[in-house]
Amino acid sequence: MSSPSPTVLVRRWARVVAEDDPEVKSILFKETRDRRLSTRPTSLSGFPHPDRSMEEEKDAQPALLRISLRSFDRQWLIADNRVLDFARPDLWESLQQGQIFLNQQSSHEIDSGPALVATALLPDTHHFNGRGGRVHPVLHPDGGANVPTGLLRYLAGALDMDEPTAHDLAAYAVAVAGHGGFTEHFDEDLLTPGVRLPLTRDPALWSEAVRVGREFLWAATYGDAGTPPGGQEPNHESVAFPVGDPRQVRYETGIGSIVPDTLGHDAETGTLRVGPGVFTGVPPEVWNYEVGGMNVVKKWFGYRKASPTSRKTSPLDDLHVTSWPKEWTEELIDLLSVLRRVVDLAPVQQALTAKIVSSPVVTVTDLISAGVLPPQPGAARARRRVVLDFGPPDES
Repeated sequence: MSSPSPTVLVRRWARVVAEDDPEVKSILFKETRDRRLSTRPTSLSGFPHPDRSMEEEKDAQPALLRISLRSFDRQWLIADNRVLDFARPDLWESLQQGQIFLNQQSSHEIDSGPALVATALLPDTHHFNGRGGRVHPVLHPDGGANVPTGLLRYLAGALDMDEPTAHDLAAYAVAVAGHGGFTEHFDEDLLTPGVRLPLTRDPALWSEAVRVGREFLWAATYGDAGTPPGGQEPNHESVAFPVGDPRQVRYETGIGSIVPDTLGHDAETGTLRVGPGVFTGVPPEVWNYEVGGMNVVKKWFGYRKASPTSRKTSPLDDLHVTSWPKEWTEELIDLLSVLRRVVDLAPVQQALTAKIVSSPVVTVTDLISAGVLPPQPGAARARRRVVLDFGPPDES
């Protein structure tokens, strides 16, 4: 069970546990092959649940967790393995302070927007663009770097600098591949799903990419990771622009209490209209921002307007918000601010990527000779496939 509203999830859970009729309860629960009212699955790491089935559950307060349902879209989930269908225990086990999840599309070609996105929240299976994807936690469940054994040490030697961290490599990765310029440059390579990440041998380019990537991560994770502009350490300060900044998103006219069902944009004035609500300071690049063909703003709004009956899977879908929460207005301002920040970083990322691919890079042969590739058995501790391939095809 996930929803943009934690209140809705509490109401839906309470409705299920209060139902005494077994048949009705089964319909509400929407039993599947993986989860039934009578099953008693083991708890997910860090999220224990009582040793009883949902058939027996009477507690009206579920455990909730904020997740990243789609790229840049934060929603809520009932963090209880008794109601989750095909949960990924290894991914839940990797949740920890300092974790970053990199995600790419692995089952379809990427034809627009960034080739790589990031979140500090637990990502949904379809997080990238609603069509599957492959997730790479930067850290193993034990806190170690989730990269091929010896890669960071090899990079230290190739760059003649101190050994980089897993977070440095993550920042480098999103700086290089987290923008549409990368997707355009490697459009033919991306016809085969999967990101091939060029690793520079130039220490100046590496350092600049890590700096830019940390700023990207700060924006993409809503301040939970990375480094904000100016180089300060992340402190969960708002990603929204301060008053007086020309890039500030301004909430000019209230949305009101009724959940709107229309969304529109005026490119000339940079005005976003959400029902009767008006937001200014929204340039066309933000309105049109896509991840793998998914328009981020439209998808965000689609999950929050009144749910169409075609998406109804259980009578619980009838329990939804009946008025527009002010928190959603604040979240929308944050989303628009985040997208403005990544849009503004894109030209810098594109210039960096162009320099990197035209300068000496680490090849696959280099990594094989160094024993970095293929990955050693110890690299499987996270029980996840490594999301990135390192080095361009060796043309020698």
